[in-house]
Amino acid sequence: MLGYVIARPYAEIGIDDDWSYVKTAQVLAQTGKISYNGWGSPMLGWQLYFADLFVKSFGFSFTAVRLSILFVAIATAILLQRTFVRTGINEWNATVATMAFVLSPLFFPVAVLYMTDVPGIFCILLCLYMCLRTIQAESERAAMFWIFLAALTNAIGGTARQTAWLGVLVMVPSTLWLLRRNRRVLVTGCLSWFAAVGFVIATSLWFVRQPFSNSLPLLPSIISWRSLRSLCFSGLLGIAFLSMLLVPVLLMFGRPLLRAWNRRTAAVFVAGFAGIVLLIIVLFMTSKSGLFVAPFVLGYMVELVLENLNGSVDYFVAPQQIATGWLRLWLTGATAIGALTFLSYALGTAERRDVPSLKDAHISWQKLAVVLGPFTFVYIAWLGDMIIEGNFFDRYFLPLFLISLLVLTLHYQQNAGNLPLTCVLLIAIFGGFSVAGTHDEFAMYRGSVDAIDVLHSRGVPDSSIWGPVEFNGWNQIDKTGYVNAPWILIPKGAYAPAPARDFSPDCDLGFHNFLSFVPDIKPVYAVSLNPKACDGLAGIQPVQYTSWLPPRTRSIYVIKLPAWLSR
Repeated sequence: MLGYVIARPYAEIGIDDDWSYVKTAQVLAQTGKISYNGWGSPMLGWQLYFADLFVKSFGFSFTAVRLSILFVAIATAILLQRTFVRTGINEWNATVATMAFVLSPLFFPVAVLYMTDVPGIFCILLCLYMCLRTIQAESERAAMFWIFLAALTNAIGGTARQTAWLGVLVMVPSTLWLLRRNRRVLVTGCLSWFAAVGFVIATSLWFVRQPFSNSLPLLPSIISWRSLRSLCFSGLLGIAFLSMLLVPVLLMFGRPLLRAWNRRTAAVFVAGFAGIVLLIIVLFMTSKSGLFVAPFVLGYMVELVLENLNGSVDYFVAPQQIATGWLRLWLTGATAIGALTFLSYALGTAERRDVPSLKDAHISWQKLAVVLGPFTFVYIAWLGDMIIEGNFFDRYFLPLFLISLLVLTLHYQQNAGNLPLTCVLLIAIFGGFSVAGTHDEFAMYRGSVDAIDVLHSRGVPDSSIWGPVEFNGWNQIDKTGYVNAPWILIPKGAYAPAPARDFSPDCDLGFHNFLSFVPDIKPVYAVSLNPKACDGLAGIQPVQYTSWLPPRTRSIYVIKLPAWLSR
């Protein structure tokens, strides 16, 4: 909550994909009906009705709708800490690990937007918590209650984000496998599972039949050597990316590693170091730019922290280099050392003394693997599908980040005790960067709104303004009710192919990516971070805003566009 207040996440404009979801929430509040607009693929479900409570209480605004997600994020933090405790992690370590998750640059930025990632991870976490309660239940009746509740709540919860249904589809059957000798629990669980699966199928069929819904295919349409190569490369990036997020915990294995140092740990460390060097060389040789020298570059983290700000900046035509060379080098080194430290300790110490017995834990590693293993495998397979289809975003790593954090924290506690204060300090640094990046993102969008308001004061309508992609998409929906997306199947003929156009590199404010989606926008002016783009300045004073990350003072300009764009 403190981070929310500090970041000041308010701006009356869509950010990332939440412009589409906020519009659906607005229509629900006005008409009482769910109406899709051709952009997002999540079903939204209960998330819409929860936001409707805030709209009816405070009136419609982007901030009011986004406030609903903040409460889900708070509930997620509380539930996460209790779930960690359920696995046998003590209160201190569970709290520290929870801080590492909620203050990370993966979670915090989406906790202040009306996206489906936080409701999705909340529903998955709720299912995991209830499955743990089922396994640890002291009575047969309690186990029956918890497994029924796990299936029921996840079936309903997945209506916000369909990937959350992996809880009932995979995690619940995995739990029932552990309890297969108890017939009453097994029968109750199976009946609950069949009912939940029926609900999932029914709601999925309802969704694909809705006008302007965007239902992604279950399997990739095209699999080629190129896509498989991209998948392997993205897999390496994913491992590096998760390692980077886990740095505050990974580095803590340094102290127990030094205490247990021997020839075997040294050999593992040297082998791991050689592997990383080889990987860097391969990436350097295969990189088109020759500059991507490691999968741990902070540029990837910056995209994450600012929640695809690079994508938005492309529409402004002014890519910002926030991460300096030294900062990139520091994070690269910290990630590599953290990963090497953990692997050296985990693989290099065959025998450990004074280690608490696994029987003292609330759940054994074997049972934890049965509950989380199949879910993790299926989720990674889904990620691979998204990568091949080109629909992947870094925030999709949230469930894997949660599971990795749980495993690392439990492993550290059982072998080294409590996480030290140094871990808290590193989490605070990561959290500070997350808050600062989120603040700057909203500051930029508030500046964009101010620049657009200047045009409004001069009588320029929204249809003549090219702003951030979120602004353009919102205006298109206001005019026609949907964006002109090629994947719209219902109603037939809704999509109208746009004519092919060549865009000048000096004047392409994202036109090649998004202009075909908004054919009713005939822009005459644009807001941009680049004053020299297109036909140059429009003679309007630039809007300045202050960021926390350098450069501190930035400007948003109003520029003129070529006449052919407004035809």
